[in-house]
Amino acid sequence: MSFLKSIERRGKKLLPKRWRKYLRASHYELVMERMSPVDFIVHVGAHWGEDAVRYEEFGAKTVLWVEADPDTYAKLQIEMAKRNSETRHLTECALVSASDAGSLGFHRFSGDGASSSVHQATQGFKDRFGHVEATGEVLTIQSRTLPDILAGHGIDVSEYNRAMLVLDVQGHEMSVLQGLGDALCGYDLCKCEVSRVPMYEGGAEFSQIDAHMKSHGFKLASHRYALVPKHGDVLYVKA
Repeated sequence: MSFLKSIERRGKKLLPKRWRKYLRASHYELVMERMSPVDFIVHVGAHWGEDAVRYEEFGAKTVLWVEADPDTYAKLQIEMAKRNSETRHLTECALVSASDAGSLGFHRFSGDGASSSVHQATQGFKDRFGHVEATGEVLTIQSRTLPDILAGHGIDVSEYNRAMLVLDVQGHEMSVLQGLGDALCGYDLCKCEVSRVPMYEGGAEFSQIDAHMKSHGFKLASHRYALVPKHGDVLYVKA
């Protein structure tokens, strides 16, 4: 089986790049080509804003980047200051959650901080990402809801023709969605990191995210259900 997989991978590499997207398990690129332009994007769990170029290509007029870790956020600000495009890039240092009623512990992980989370890692995470581990440093950060953050920037999602929500918060996605409430229905697309196996202790699993999205009128657009990754990104589109 591994031999056949190796042949398949080599065959795909021989194809022109513009064709490879049609053979991937994720149809994210194809869906976004069809749905663009996307006027507004809010990316929760921004890290250093690595997707800035892609969002500009989607035609975004405004992108709001939200990052919880103050040190990571400092680099995010530097990276966004370098952007030279028609897209307006806004930033916010905040830990987004289900409410703004208290503070949460935020566990820092080694490396570039991309795996840092409200949750601690499971054994499954350690087995998959053996080079990444918790540093033992835990920040105490006041939680906020996404609607509160948007209001602080004077953003009304309904003013945009097409809006997209991106969640990459290492197992804390369900809490962000709960804090958003029915305002989720104001978005046309939602890209969300999901896990079908426990990666973070107490973190939401794909089945919970999927049920929540469907209850708010969204359908899974990037994957067939049988091909949803054990840990990765999926895209929902308002049905």
